Amino acid sequence: MTYLEIDKALYDIVNEKYNECQGRLDAVSKENKNERKALMIEREMYGLCNRAGILVYVLGKRENVLTMRRRVIGQILQRYPKLNEVFTKLDEEEKMRFLAALQAEIYMRDQIVNSYYTEFEAAKASGDMKNILELQIKIGGCENVFEAWEAWRKENNIYPNLIDRMGG
Repeated sequence: MTYLEIDKALYDIVNEKYNECQGRLDAVSKENKNERKALMIEREMYGLCNRAGILVYVLGKRENVLTMRRRVIGQILQRYPKLNEVFTKLDEEEKMRFLAALQAEIYMRDQIVNSYYTEFEAAKASGDMKNILELQIKIGGCENVFEAWEAWRKENNIYPNLIDRMGG
C-alpha cells in the first residue's frame, strides 16, 4: 500500500466518524440543547483531526502536505525515543509510509490532546464540572479516532501498536 493510499484511508475513517456524528446530531431535537452541544463538540473534534492532524484543507498535493509535515513531526519525534528510533532506521520510501500512517496521531496527541488531558486533570482537581464534561467529550472524540486508526493499522499491518499515548 502506498503512502498516499494510507493517507486517504485515515482521512476516510475520520470523515466517516464526522458524518456519523452529524447524523446523530441531525436526529436530536432542537430542544435538547445539552445533547446537541455535546454532539457538536464531538463532531468538531473529528473535524479537528482532519484539519490539524491530516491537514485536509491545505492547498497543494498530498505529497507536499506530508513533506511539509515531515519537518514538524521530525521535531516532535525527538521527544519520543521509541518512535524516533523506528523512524530513523527506515529508508525514504518507508519513512513516507510511516508518516502517512502515524503523523496525524503523533501531531494531534503531542500538540493538542496531551494538553486536553492536562486541562482535564486540573478541572477534576478544581471540581469544574462544565470543563470536565467538555474535555471528556473532546478527549473521547480524539481517542475514538485514534482507536479507529490503530484498528485500521492492525488490520492492514501498517505500524500497529507503536503509539500508546506516546510514552516512548
